[in-house]
Amino acid sequence: MPEPTHLCIETGRPFDNEAAASASAARFREIQAECDAGKVPDLRAGDVIYVDTCIYVSHGVDDFRGGLGEVISFGSDTSAGVPTPFVKVAQDPDTWNNWKLLAAIQKKLREEFGKKWSHPDPDYRPEFNRWDD
Repeated sequence: MPEPTHLCIETGRPFDNEAAASASAARFREIQAECDAGKVPDLRAGDVIYVDTCIYVSHGVDDFRGGLGEVISFGSDTSAGVPTPFVKVAQDPDTWNNWKLLAAIQKKLREEFGKKWSHPDPDYRPEFNRWDD
């Protein structure tokens, strides 16, 4: 099977054809524009958004570096008694992120991370993995 040769100009994500790469770029720009306008757009699997860095003092094995993330799940749950949209990305599939909070900082994250993709960055040092201390 040939390697994908067409890249989304916004995210660098590879696609098999130019139409798919262009559609990805257009959808990314649409989501970012809505966030820049103060909206919280609905997401769907395959969308790309920015997620933030999470560094832990007592469980460094879960440290995560922010950047682009591919949406794998989107839904609503209750946070502080209010229905709230949550999103999961492929790069951190065990974590639900509050999309309302992330949507509000997409511009900041876009400026910080550009085309860098998010990824786990575990810290295995014992002094940063004392869950019960």
